[in-house]
Amino acid sequence: MKTIPEMINDKAIWKYDHSKFHVQTSESGMHSDLYLNTDYVVSDVPLIENIVKNIFSKELGLRNIQPDWVISYPPFGLAIAYALARQIGAKFGYADTKTETCDFDIRKGDVVTVVGDDIYSGGSIKKTIKILDGLGAKVQSPIFTIGNFSGAKTLLDLEIVSAIAEKGNLYPESDCPMCKAGSKAVLPRPNWNKLILNK
Repeated sequence: MKTIPEMINDKAIWKYDHSKFHVQTSESGMHSDLYLNTDYVVSDVPLIENIVKNIFSKELGLRNIQPDWVISYPPFGLAIAYALARQIGAKFGYADTKTETCDFDIRKGDVVTVVGDDIYSGGSIKKTIKILDGLGAKVQSPIFTIGNFSGAKTLLDLEIVSAIAEKGNLYPESDCPMCKAGSKAVLPRPNWNKLILNK
């Protein structure tokens, strides 16, 4: 039987291998040699439940943490955050990183676990934590993600626990070695088949 990282890798990971196309991330515009298409993970409900039960929920139990809230950011972190909240009996909510708001009834001192889809630069998770700090919530370590491609073990002094971890590289277009090798940068989700077929 395959491990959770193997299932994720088979289903949703693209890696540059002298490919005709490579990834330009939609959030930062940076070029990447590794990409996790979380659509392919979150659409597999049994896989999400497996990740939540056997990694995230288990980790909270080992640390004796019972958060009041599980908070994420739309759109890609929502399914896994909801599944974790349901599994552990916590409330579920999300922060809007564009407007820097969170319209849920989070009270000062509430213990919050933050969940993201993946970490490259960590920008969305940092914004989410900043919003929660502004509400007086107590963001508890660890941060949970499906994938951690930053190479970091912590973010804002909070430990990162992920279903799959591997170091990816982000490059500005001007310094992108994949572009220099003749590979074309494309947005990953609308061009997923193109990326996978031209591995």
